[in-house]
Amino acid sequence: MKFSVKARKNFVIFSLVLMLGVISYVNYSLNQQALLETSSELEKYELAMMEEHGILDDLLDEEAVFKENEEVEVAEEAPPVGDELAVEDKEEIEKIEKKEITNAVIVDSADTNELTELAQATDIEISETVTSKKLMKSNTYFIESKLERDKKRSEMISNLNDIINGQNTSEEIRDQAVSMKLSTITSTEKEVFIENMIMAKGFNDVIVYLSDQSINIVVSSDNLTEKDVAKIVDIVNRETDIAMDNIIIMSKK
Repeated sequence: MKFSVKARKNFVIFSLVLMLGVISYVNYSLNQQALLETSSELEKYELAMMEEHGILDDLLDEEAVFKENEEVEVAEEAPPVGDELAVEDKEEIEKIEKKEITNAVIVDSADTNELTELAQATDIEISETVTSKKLMKSNTYFIESKLERDKKRSEMISNLNDIINGQNTSEEIRDQAVSMKLSTITSTEKEVFIENMIMAKGFNDVIVYLSDQSINIVVSSDNLTEKDVAKIVDIVNRETDIAMDNIIIMSKK
């Protein structure tokens, strides 16, 4: 088979390129080997020089001393175990345990008063907000008073949860806190229901605050008639057990 001149030229060029590649690879390999040999020889030379001048022995001695000191420090810092525990440490642990027990009793005995104070403080704060004459002058009275009521209720429930989940809380106090929490949630649901019932009677807006012994109701009305009051009282009587004397109805113009 005869090749054309152009094909021969291409074949020659390809052969030259391939040979150059092979030569470059071989040259690279030889250089790498030479570098490794040079590096190894240089390392051996440096070690020999260090040994000749006594530097290598000094370094080895320093390393041995450092390791020995490090082991001594670790041994000194190691805490005593088993029978080596000092009598003073045991006495200190007993004091701490007794102190924790004493503190636990103090926390538990204070919970009863804490529950009572929490309920009373929340009741006073919400009642003052709902019946505030100053706040009633605001155009956003119903929004602000409901937000404040819900905020105080949320804070109260959060505090009750802390008592319920407390490790030092006795079962008696925990049961009281759970009961108070459920009562608070029930009151909140009744308030919303009564508000909806009153608004269904034709009032534009209303806020209700229900406590254990009383109920405060403020309705949006320019002229609150006896008929309107009777409607509100009827709703309250059907949904709660609050006595007539403790039903407080106010109007916000």
